[in-house]
Amino acid sequence: MKVLIPLLLGGLFYSLFSGLFLLSYYRLVSRAYKATGMITGFDRSEFFLLRKLFVSLVRFKTRHNTWIERQPDHSVSHELNAFVRQGEVRVYYQEDRPETFVIESGLEVFVNWLVIILTLAGIVWLFCQ
Repeated sequence: MKVLIPLLLGGLFYSLFSGLFLLSYYRLVSRAYKATGMITGFDRSEFFLLRKLFVSLVRFKTRHNTWIERQPDHSVSHELNAFVRQGEVRVYYQEDRPETFVIESGLEVFVNWLVIILTLAGIVWLFCQ
């Protein structure tokens, strides 16, 4: 049981980032504009302090014919996506701030929900003993 406590603390930390990502993701997917983008490369993320993730660089054109090329909003699980250079992706962006966007990614969303659910289940199990 002593081993479970550090795992749950790590899960809580991970779940916090997952929850923030999911809020951003669903907000953009439900209310934002869609575009087709292209993966132009990969670069290290500066967002996370503990480790530097390889994150896709995406280039897409907004409906106002402005080209955007940068990293999308992403979670710690972003590297699980099997994006390839020159691959097409669906992008959801804010019209007033097109540099704020996410890539449609079922796997990344699933893994974030899974982490949250497993962490909550572990907490319930810990307190029910």
